[in-house]
Amino acid sequence: MADYAVENVQLRLMYELGEDDKGNLMYRTKNYNNVKVDAEVTALLQAAGAISELQTTPVSNVRRSELHFLG
Repeated sequence: MADYAVENVQLRLMYELGEDDKGNLMYRTKNYNNVKVDAEVTALLQAAGAISELQTTPVSNVRRSELHFLG
């Protein structure tokens, strides 16, 4: 089995911007880089909550994105 290591972690917040002319929801994604590799999920959710309080548009979802080094 191949080994892998987490190289980079991002916190991704998706903001709901409203609807377009056809009634489809529009979204914008913001990526926050340099997240500690060993950051706990609860800490990421707290950070996302603090960031969302500073925004005027509502947060639709929160994601953790990892880049792995294989080898």
